[in-house]
Amino acid sequence: MKRLISKMIIAVLVALFVCNYSFAASAKVTFVKGKVEISRGNTWVALKVGDLVNESETISTGFQSEARLNYNGSVMAVPALSRVTLEALQSSDKKETVSIKVDTGAVRSKVTHAEGKKIEYTARTPVGVASVRGTDFAVFAGGLARVYSGAIAYYKARDFVMPVPYVPASNNDSDDDSGSKDEGPATATTNANDIVDNAPKGAMVVGAGQSSKIDKSGKASKPVVEAKKRANKVKSAVASAAAKDQMEANIAVSGGSSDSGSSDVKTTGSISVSITWDID
Repeated sequence: MKRLISKMIIAVLVALFVCNYSFAASAKVTFVKGKVEISRGNTWVALKVGDLVNESETISTGFQSEARLNYNGSVMAVPALSRVTLEALQSSDKKETVSIKVDTGAVRSKVTHAEGKKIEYTARTPVGVASVRGTDFAVFAGGLARVYSGAIAYYKARDFVMPVPYVPASNNDSDDDSGSKDEGPATATTNANDIVDNAPKGAMVVGAGQSSKIDKSGKASKPVVEAKKRANKVKSAVASAAAKDQMEANIAVSGGSSDSGSSDVKTTGSISVSITWDID
């Protein structure tokens, strides 16, 4: 009887420990295209569907390659020519803590929040950091952040502080509801401090359909509407092409040639193409 009671006590203590403390988790590889490798034991090994990627491990993709990972319902897509480290993957009954470091290339994340859990999800590059909740977004090593749904708090990399996994003050944490709030996706009107605790000064809230970039001073720029930005690029390209056509028409009328003309007008007809890879 005493032995049975002792086993029951041990089982209860183990259950309390598991429920109240964070533990390192893993992300599962769900898609691989081309050359995708992971750094393990001072060497690079091929990554395949079904493999697990652990905390602190780095993924590298080659030319025309891609990898996708799933972590508790959240999807991470790593496009070609990227190097991404999963700095933190911590899970508890109260909170999910995820931190991704993008050294080169980019990563797109579609964050799904679990009911009754708080999510602390950050993706950082050498120059900028995006903190999110319930959001579909992408960050690029060069400093650009683009949001497809939800919203992010975007700020300079120097203000980044590694998220701390949830650890209660005691086993009796029923009065602490910090992680029990059911948090839905943020929007462009959400306060930065509601997206990330103690948001640094200068953090920009970037909503769905918007983008922001770390400028030369190291600050996140004001959000720009992506559709408007693309429309302006098209308008500029069309205007440049029209100016070029007019210049050539004037030269033809005057009997000159574009080679001997003295005009220093320079035009380009290129239009940039944004990366919008699908991760559904």
